[in-house]
Amino acid sequence: MAALVVNTGFVETAKLITGIGSGVVFTRLALGSGSSTEATDVATLATEITVASGLVRASVTPSLAQSSTASDTGVWSNTWTAESAQSVKEAGIFNSATGGALLAYATFANAIPMESDDTLQVTWSVRVCPGA
Repeated sequence: MAALVVNTGFVETAKLITGIGSGVVFTRLALGSGSSTEATDVATLATEITVASGLVRASVTPSLAQSSTASDTGVWSNTWTAESAQSVKEAGIFNSATGGALLAYATFANAIPMESDDTLQVTWSVRVCPGA
């Protein structure tokens, strides 16, 4: 899975680090059955899974991880358990239970077929680094 921090993510991050505006912490992970081309102008999942299937947007507690130089990497992780058949093709980090700003977007190379009781764990690591 490739991943990309998108424009709305940069805007919300700037608000958070300056305290200017209404920046909201990113604490939600979402899965989708569609896909968009990974690009910085993506603002939402193409087809977010919103039906009661066990794969709906999840509330998570982000953590910090150490890179080779400092604790400069945000980590988000969740494990979903399917309650019905679904196909997962995309994922994103959001700052709201519905809608909200998208921090990062990714598509899976191949759709992940999920049957009842299958589990899927997604872990994101986003490093804040020089040269960006």
